[in-house]
Amino acid sequence: MPPFPASSTTLLSSASAGSSDELDDLDDLPAKPTEAEILSQIHRLHLELESVRGDPTEPDDDAQDATPAHSSAGSRSYTKLEGLSQHGATSPRLIVVSNRLPVTVRKDESGEWNFRVSSGGLVSALAGVKNKIPFVWVGWTGVEVATSEQDEMSRRFQEEMNCYPVYLSAADANLYYNGFCNEVLWPLFHYVPLPIVSSDGERKFDFKYWDAYSKANHRFAEAVMQVYEPGDLVWVQDYHLMLLPSLLRKRIRDVTIGFFLHTPFPSSEVYRILPVRSKVLQGVLAADLIGFHTYDYARHFLSVCTRILGLDASPKGVTYKDHFANVGIFPIGIDPNAWIKALRSPSVKERILELEEKFRGKKVLLGVDRLDYIKGVPHKLMAFRNLLSNHPEWKERVVLVQIGVPSRTEVDEYKKLISQTNELVGRINAQYGSVEYAPIVFINQSVNFDDLCALYTVADVAVVTSIRDGMNLVSYEYVVCQQERHGVLVLSEFAGSAQSLSSAIRVNPWNTEELANAMHEALTVPERERALKHWKLYHYVTKHTAAFWARSFVSELQQIERLMKMQDVHKPKQSLLRVSVDIIPDMRSRTKRLFLLEYEGTLCAPVSLADLGFPTLSMRRFLLRLSSDPGNFVYILSGRSKDTLDSWLGDLGVGLVSEHGCDYRHPHSTTWESLITVSDTSWRLSVIPILQYFTERTPGAHLEAKDNIVTWHFRDADPMFGSWQAKELQLLLAENSMNLPVEVVSGHKYLEVRPVGVSRVNAVRRILSELSEGVDFAFAIGSDKADEDVFSFLNTYVRTGDGRVSTLACRVGGKSDNSAADRYLPDVEPVFRLLRELAPNPSAAPKKTRAVGGTSGLSGPKPSLLARRKDIIQSLTERQRSNSYDNGMSSVFTGRRSTHRDPLPDGVSYDSLVVPPKVAADAPGDKARGGM
Repeated sequence: MPPFPASSTTLLSSASAGSSDELDDLDDLPAKPTEAEILSQIHRLHLELESVRGDPTEPDDDAQDATPAHSSAGSRSYTKLEGLSQHGATSPRLIVVSNRLPVTVRKDESGEWNFRVSSGGLVSALAGVKNKIPFVWVGWTGVEVATSEQDEMSRRFQEEMNCYPVYLSAADANLYYNGFCNEVLWPLFHYVPLPIVSSDGERKFDFKYWDAYSKANHRFAEAVMQVYEPGDLVWVQDYHLMLLPSLLRKRIRDVTIGFFLHTPFPSSEVYRILPVRSKVLQGVLAADLIGFHTYDYARHFLSVCTRILGLDASPKGVTYKDHFANVGIFPIGIDPNAWIKALRSPSVKERILELEEKFRGKKVLLGVDRLDYIKGVPHKLMAFRNLLSNHPEWKERVVLVQIGVPSRTEVDEYKKLISQTNELVGRINAQYGSVEYAPIVFINQSVNFDDLCALYTVADVAVVTSIRDGMNLVSYEYVVCQQERHGVLVLSEFAGSAQSLSSAIRVNPWNTEELANAMHEALTVPERERALKHWKLYHYVTKHTAAFWARSFVSELQQIERLMKMQDVHKPKQSLLRVSVDIIPDMRSRTKRLFLLEYEGTLCAPVSLADLGFPTLSMRRFLLRLSSDPGNFVYILSGRSKDTLDSWLGDLGVGLVSEHGCDYRHPHSTTWESLITVSDTSWRLSVIPILQYFTERTPGAHLEAKDNIVTWHFRDADPMFGSWQAKELQLLLAENSMNLPVEVVSGHKYLEVRPVGVSRVNAVRRILSELSEGVDFAFAIGSDKADEDVFSFLNTYVRTGDGRVSTLACRVGGKSDNSAADRYLPDVEPVFRLLRELAPNPSAAPKKTRAVGGTSGLSGPKPSLLARRKDIIQSLTERQRSNSYDNGMSSVFTGRRSTHRDPLPDGVSYDSLVVPPKVAADAPGDKARGGM
């Protein structure tokens, strides 16, 4: 017999020709126990209660994955969207921004545009918040509209629908929506990256898609700007608009933005494939609240922020630059009242009776899916074949009704899926069917709402086999329609709803044998167990509705807005670059000015190899200008050894603080003073083996030993693994150093073991106590945790005699609510512009000033410094011969300083890495490189 799929018209218009008795082992079912009877009564009472309360919303189907079978029949006859407010409302509103407006736009034969409100889950959900906050809707029209018609259409949208349209050309919409959204983001977020090579040739990332995606997001931002009024909340929907939060934040700094992703968010190993991964993340991180369906999706997002952007994330959210993005879990639901109401309608009741007669004597398995490769329809069909093969007693006594709604039929991959599905259906029907019996009824079309309600009701088992799905609300709809019959739900563990519907039989659809066994188990579950499990599912689904989801998200967003207003976090700490006109006159009106400048992370960007963090000529020029003013006392605070600082900065007339406060020297002095009270260094014998142990077991970590302290760096380690190892190492070091004169200090990507009582703030205290003339202005700038103590100290510093000193503290690396600094800079780049403004600008060539060791001038570092730079680089090619403490790079203890050694990459010469003396000192953008 040739393969044949069952026609959809067979199910919809005719009854089955064959019927059979129930299986012998299913005939003698136990009588309903008392618990089941009570549960049934509770169900009936619940229905009566809903009837008394009345339905708060109109019947709707759910958007996204819920009920794709009847999406084509879900439009309403009324015109206005419920809950939408008119532009100009005085109370704060919610601006909902989605890819498409919930309106179908069509041009009739006369050339006039017709609008029809489309039913959908988001419309249904937002109806639940209409009493809390009015909202307006911004979105794409879905069709190309001539420029000459846009003004009139916008007017009609606002007056008739309270919506604000976004217009895209057909070409831009194709590249943006079909290109980047559907060919890049959708597959990637569902763990299906596109192949590099396919049958039709090479396939690679097309930046035309990205340009169109960025352009479209800018269009949406412009549309929101036309609608926005102070106090409005903005809620951005889904992966189509991941750049929009950042675009809006740049335009309206104090706007409160929510973003919700309706798809899965992949793990970092999958997401990192995306060529524009950082830009997409940065776009989303401008939101105040980022919502996901499940904990797994939120966890993956936080992990990606850590691994891709190097950010410190917590379960509550992540800070990017000066903004904290809250992360929340909000599983979406359906509108159960729509289904409950439909089940009471005469038309649905009549259809139920017809289907019961058609499938009399058979158990019904039901699948409702879009024909999309993430839905796992072939997996379901192969598992059903295994069921019939492993359990022949089910032959002619079970039928699988599979609704497969066509999706993106113009795409080759989807054409292949349809062909594969039809072929599987035909083979199974040919092998296990007969003239009177088709094991699989495949309906390759949409089904109207009444038919779907009836199918949900008569099905004994619903089977959801998504191989990756954001939520999949078909399972919710089936549960609601089974309130009297207690059907069993077989649910893929890769569907987001599996985390909420714990009473379902959860399966791995890739294991078709396991899936077949789950189908058999579902068909044979005793009534009592079915009733108990169904009650738990029904209770969850009817409580966590679409309206509940919207209310939860909006309430959380409003709460965040209130907290931000109370904390005034949207009022930025003034950047020095913005207020230099106000600050500099105050500084110059003072006669004794103290400058405390951190080296690593402020004057230079951190690098992995510390000895390559030497200063550039631009930095040296600025520091020399600043220190040349007799009224300035300039100190560089660093973690480097005093020998290194002498070589790099010793001829500039600045004061130096080495090893985070172990030693210091005053400006224009060659004498170092020690702040270490205990000279015994035998503690190293106990500490270094522990550090070495963790270095060997943490790829990318390395150990650095200086004169007085030992530092374990994990900047180049895996972000999460490095942090875990650092926490474990810190605990172990604390236990083993309890009786030693040392303390363990954590910093940004490093752990440090140093003598007790050593700190930058103690060094600053000593410096101020030794400045006999005192100071009347103090400025500190830094990026490390150790600098926060300095900031706090300056905020309370009082000079003896003449009252409080004018102080100013600046944090580099973005705004932080917990920082003691009253100013901030986003990164290292603006620091050089700041120094240029602070330092005197002589009209002629820079004056020669006092220098250490008899050297002077600005032609560049002294010869000994250049020689040291070349020695450092040349030493990188040498192999370590003793005392290796590194993993991936080596560290040699050479008395009072350390030298890192590692071979240079092929093609890189030593001379190319040495800064020659003739490089222009004031080259714009010339940045230093540094390490911890």
